[in-house]
Amino acid sequence: MSEKGQLYFGGDIYTVDEVCPEAEAVAVRDGKIVAVGSESDCRSALGDDYEPVDLGGKALLPGFIDSHFHPVGMIIFEMFADLSEVTTIKELQDELRDLAQKDKIAKWIVGLQLDDKAIEESRLPDRHDLDSACPDRPVVVVTHDAHTVIANTKAIEAMEISASVENPEGGEIDREPDGYPAGPFRETAVEFPLGALPMPEIQTVIDAAKVVFEKVVAHGITSGGVVLQTDEEGVYGSQGVYDILLMTMLLDIIPINMYLLLVAHDLTPFESARSTKLHNPQIGPGHRVNGFKFWADGTFGSHTAYMREPFTDQPDKRGFLLHSEEEMYRRMVEAHNAGLQIAIHVIGDAAVRTIIDLYDRLLSEYPKEDHRHRLEHASLLDAEMIADIARLGLVISTQPMYIHSEKHWLHKRLGPERAKWTYPFRALLDGGVKVAGASDAPVESTDVLHAIQCCVTREGFEPQQGITVEEAIRMFTLDAAYAQFEESVKGSIAVGKRADLVVLSKNPVSVPAEEIRNILVERTSVGGKTLFLNESSG
Repeated sequence: MSEKGQLYFGGDIYTVDEVCPEAEAVAVRDGKIVAVGSESDCRSALGDDYEPVDLGGKALLPGFIDSHFHPVGMIIFEMFADLSEVTTIKELQDELRDLAQKDKIAKWIVGLQLDDKAIEESRLPDRHDLDSACPDRPVVVVTHDAHTVIANTKAIEAMEISASVENPEGGEIDREPDGYPAGPFRETAVEFPLGALPMPEIQTVIDAAKVVFEKVVAHGITSGGVVLQTDEEGVYGSQGVYDILLMTMLLDIIPINMYLLLVAHDLTPFESARSTKLHNPQIGPGHRVNGFKFWADGTFGSHTAYMREPFTDQPDKRGFLLHSEEEMYRRMVEAHNAGLQIAIHVIGDAAVRTIIDLYDRLLSEYPKEDHRHRLEHASLLDAEMIADIARLGLVISTQPMYIHSEKHWLHKRLGPERAKWTYPFRALLDGGVKVAGASDAPVESTDVLHAIQCCVTREGFEPQQGITVEEAIRMFTLDAAYAQFEESVKGSIAVGKRADLVVLSKNPVSVPAEEIRNILVERTSVGGKTLFLNESSG
């Protein structure tokens, strides 16, 4: 029996479809779009039994697609304290004392989202700073980019880390003169403190997951590229081994369609993941396990992005690769020949150049059409790299909200010349590169409308790299669908596509760019089912 359809009419319908960019109405039945065009034609397509949705002058767009986020990290962040407003080490200590006072049962004190660039003392806190606030319980503090974790002495003791423990491959432990850990653990070394955290109660996880996905759909997101760990490799350490199990358990409360990118050493986790309900592509676009992900380097924030030249503000550092080129190429060959999409985290210009060259070698030795292999972030580029990315048919998944978080210190860290090529959206699109929008949540917010505004205004950071509102919307709709091999089933309002739709209080194309982030998400529908309705907007 058919589900009751919906007729959307009476508003500004922006389809992101070149064949029919605007329409009077849209008809939906059984989770799919059955007509787009005149109101009379759409009514005829539905017959007599349908729900009229009068937009009342508001805007209807395709549902937003976030091509790269970490739901397990988002759940973790929902459970622990937010330190994003801290600006001094004293404030950090006060926050930690308050946490310890409020929760005298918790075995560990955990704080997240510390913006270390905003700290007035211009340094990372160390174990002694944390000890002053909480000397009798383990404490860990995670920085905004999640690539550095600071531990107090009790936490270091719980990890059984001493001066004799060597840095892991692709990671660094800051040391005191005698070699004992100073507190900060960077890149793969974060596995030590994060892996030592006690597991939370399952009901606490479920409650946090519900809140996370309520926020996701409230931002108009109907589909996402979901990054999951399969073992200790990744920012969440050894607890990443539970990612697939956790997401499978939570599947009934996850309202959006997922395209899964697994962090893995080899192909072993893919067979088991594809035997779960996380891989169910035959139901509509369904959930799909199809991406093979790993990290090539670190971040600007932690001075661990792999750079051609040293960081301007720390000329003794130029970052590093987290794996050897041989190891990365081995992984790429395995994934490519298994028919998987490769997605590699690259931020520094030396890392991007290295990975482009490895992709060039891969596609020369093992040619394949329409592979759509990806660069995740690709933050610092140049004209030659952009030309090579386009030539090789690589796709970039980018995070515009990085500009919002980093604009205050990027010039200092990179210098004026490199800043011109940082998050170069205009140059990428002009160069013919497919660019998909993403949040990298919980690193950044899933607020797509704010991200679209960032693409256009760049909040003053290197504004020559700004793009149009139409291009920014496409990054979070049709081109994000392309990045997931799903442009035939989603990403635009067209007949036959999944009825993933978002109603906005205003059309982003029609308002001043500086006001886009103030637009309200009124309604979010996934497969024709309304999952979010803004009751407060009237």
